[in-house]
Amino acid sequence: MRTRPLGREIAIALGFKLLALVALYIAFFGPAHRIRVTPAQMAETLSATAPR
Repeated sequence: MRTRPLGREIAIALGFKLLALVALYIAFFGPAHRIRVTPAQMAETLSATAPR
C-alpha cells in the first residue's frame, strides 16, 4: 500500500513542527533554565519590608 503524496507531505510537515516545538521547549523552558529557590531565599524575600 502506497502513501499518497499529500498525506506524506502533511506527515513530514507535522513531524517538522513537532521537532521545532521540542527544540523551542528545550531552548527556552528546559530544566537548565529553571530558577532554584531555597527556603532561606524565600524567607528573606517574604520578611523584607516593602519600600515606601
